[in-house]
Amino acid sequence: MLLVAVSVTAIVFGGVAPADAAPRVPVPGTPTHVTVAGTDDSATLSWRPPRHSGTITGWLVWVKPREHQPDRGITKLRATARSATFRDLHPGTTYTFGVRAKNARGTGHSTTGTYTPPAPQPVAQALYALDAANNVVRFPAQGAGTAEVVAPNGTGYVVDRRGNVFIPSADGTRITERSPKGTVRTVASGLHVTPDLRIDDAGTLYWTDSVSRAVTRLPVGARTATVVPDVGVPGLMWSVAPNGTVSTLRPAATVTTLFQRTVSGAVSIRNLTASGPFPSGRIDSFRSDALGNVYVHAWTVGAAGYSAWYVVPNGSDDATRIADRLAFEIGATTDDGFVLLESKQWCAYPADVPKPCAIDRSFSDEIVRSGTTTTTYTVSGITATDRGLNAGVTDDAGAVFASIPEGPTPGLWRIPAGGGQAQQLATAPYSRLSVN
Repeated sequence: MLLVAVSVTAIVFGGVAPADAAPRVPVPGTPTHVTVAGTDDSATLSWRPPRHSGTITGWLVWVKPREHQPDRGITKLRATARSATFRDLHPGTTYTFGVRAKNARGTGHSTTGTYTPPAPQPVAQALYALDAANNVVRFPAQGAGTAEVVAPNGTGYVVDRRGNVFIPSADGTRITERSPKGTVRTVASGLHVTPDLRIDDAGTLYWTDSVSRAVTRLPVGARTATVVPDVGVPGLMWSVAPNGTVSTLRPAATVTTLFQRTVSGAVSIRNLTASGPFPSGRIDSFRSDALGNVYVHAWTVGAAGYSAWYVVPNGSDDATRIADRLAFEIGATTDDGFVLLESKQWCAYPADVPKPCAIDRSFSDEIVRSGTTTTTYTVSGITATDRGLNAGVTDDAGAVFASIPEGPTPGLWRIPAGGGQAQQLATAPYSRLSVN
């Protein structure tokens, strides 16, 4: 057998031998120096590039649990990004955040970090109101300092306990939130919002649907609104207590029905008697407290043409006047009751125009109803102007805030808890007062 020795030489196409070719770029390594920092409702994930990555073309960041997060909790970022912020987080929930690098070869493994938002810290209460230009303004609750504009176009606004202002859009299709830092975001869209938001202490928003007229709610962090069941269709006669109990009043020619539903779903339905402003009275305001008591302001038909505040205690079907005597009044609910300011005198006939009856309309008494206890204090410094609905608001300490539109003491006023001399906060009147 003939053996032939053959010399083998490598044949190279493309001009570069394999030993000299550039090494293939691997997928990126894991990002380094990953940290998470946050507040009670948001967190920011930060990182640095992997040590071995080639040219980064982008980042993939994610969060779990991903409820209330856009794009199912996954976000794509450009190559220059080094952080990502996640919002709508819930206090007490532990979140896991991850980041992965991308290059031409693919996506690397995630590096993760965790964060548990703490319970929100209470902020000092402040007084909010609408000025003549429809701006939401904020006054220090203790009366020291000047008003600050916190949001424009504030028709129907409410404020939560952290100072976030919620405003329905002019077309009623969405709700926006403006934080104390001035950032603005859309809370929810595709809605039928009437320009009269309400809010409870937990931060759940409520309104009546402009199409169905049903009371509708949007909990904190939710993006889909739901109807509050079992409370009927109230129109304007509805209220939300600080603890989230929804009350609605349905006046009728023969009977007025009160519906109440707690946050836990307990429902009560009562037919109210005619001993108070029902059914002949003209009801123009309806409020409630956390104990289940409801308060009604009504014009009562009669020779004196008076208007008054009534209370329907929890479990009762009878409305009674809060005060025994006739007076010009300012009324405001508290968490567990009601505060009523009364003038010294009352005109015994309704014909105040063109010549008002010559009486002393200055406020002199403050009736504080807390639970089943009623206490009377002396007040001074402000004067009533008309017989109609004069509603104020209270802070946690029990001070009353009210706006007097005209007369000898026009402007915005604060009446200290326990009575005393009224303090003027502004010389111009304001509307839609709220304290939070």
